[in-house]
Amino acid sequence: MIQKILKKLKKRRKKFQSHPLINGNANGALFRYIKFNVIQTIRPKDRVYKWIHGLKFYAKKGDAGIVSNIYIKLADYEDSMFVMQHLDENDLFVDIGANVGHFSLLASGVSKARTIAIEPIPNTYQKLLRNIKLNALEEKVRCLNIGLGEETGELKFTKGFDVMNRVALENENIPTISVPIEKLDDVLKNETPTFLKIDVEGFEFFVLKGATETLQKPSLKYILLEFNNSGDKFGITDAQVFEFVTSFGFKPISYDVAEEKIALESSFRTDKFNTIFMRES
Repeated sequence: MIQKILKKLKKRRKKFQSHPLINGNANGALFRYIKFNVIQTIRPKDRVYKWIHGLKFYAKKGDAGIVSNIYIKLADYEDSMFVMQHLDENDLFVDIGANVGHFSLLASGVSKARTIAIEPIPNTYQKLLRNIKLNALEEKVRCLNIGLGEETGELKFTKGFDVMNRVALENENIPTISVPIEKLDDVLKNETPTFLKIDVEGFEFFVLKGATETLQKPSLKYILLEFNNSGDKFGITDAQVFEFVTSFGFKPISYDVAEEKIALESSFRTDKFNTIFMRES
């Protein structure tokens, strides 16, 4: 048991060491990791944690969408920095699969952009609302407790995986809840989005299929998409998602944060889960 714990801590430390904001102090990040988990194991509850640029968030053990910010200061570093550095107060950021609000807080709390945050799971949605209220961003962030898909209707979502719930598979023998589903085109009918972030646990293709009008809007410059083969369970490959989004004139890019330089990529990223797309023009 002890060897297993030490092995896990060693693996964590190695991962922390490579983060740009750690500045070689992996032991400090590891200490924060251990402290958080020990306290939350002894007395699990939501606590407020200070973040970058004066932001704050509630977190407890299991809030996978935001707790790593406690250890490494800024999770999804390249993507998070790109969002903050490519939005301004006149832009609209659409956070699809907002979880508890990591990207919504950055977009509206740091860049001062307007955000539409979409989170289908009621319990996670309540956590999102708390984080928005904690940072007094209610006038900047509009939260919607719905799912998105190819057609309007209802879908079954899992409900036993805390903030990692997803669209349930047919004949899946686990607890589920019914969630109303809308098309992104309908949600954004009278909007001019600048940036879409889509992280919906493998359901990205179907969200995009319901967003064909949105994808053609001249205002839309950037899309952040997850590629980790999670669509396989729905019969959709990463290659299909890539082909679909690039058919609307978007190109995959990488971003050098230090130099603030964008480079075109030949395909979606395989060195990390997310890929940023930029409109070709």
